[in-house]
Amino acid sequence: YSNDKLSSIYFGGGTPNLYHPEHYGRLMSFVDQLYGGVPDDIEITLEANPSSVEAANFADLAKAGVNRVSLGLQALHDTDLKFLGRLHSVSESLQALEIAQQAFGRVSFDLIYARPGQTEEQWSAELERALSFGTDHLSLYQLTIESGTRFADLYRLGKLRVPDDD
Repeated sequence: YSNDKLSSIYFGGGTPNLYHPEHYGRLMSFVDQLYGGVPDDIEITLEANPSSVEAANFADLAKAGVNRVSLGLQALHDTDLKFLGRLHSVSESLQALEIAQQAFGRVSFDLIYARPGQTEEQWSAELERALSFGTDHLSLYQLTIESGTRFADLYRLGKLRVPDDD
């Protein structure tokens, strides 16, 4: 038993929603035993990809105790999703977002900006669209070029142009 006060639980770092929902129920039982109870008001978040297969588990994940989902939408344009190596489409993303909003009390999603060829006007329009979805949280990440990645190789070869810092 731990004397520490539990304030939130976050299942993240990749695709933890591929883990079967019943396993989260077991994990929550373990956490309940470890902490002498899980307060009703804490946030229990799960990162998820917006694929239809994963969205099908949202209701069961909510029953297991998850009360917030964070979806990795990443972009609202199919060509950009493909460039980013994502397997979902914008249509699939928006279906998953709708399902998540029905299953969970709190929903957030991620977008990546400063994508190759993206103008300020395009980003502004995409952001405005994203804000219209009614979620209470939106995480924005700038596309970064990490060494040892496909993007770094393309950038080094001059085949990838990213917006300037301004």
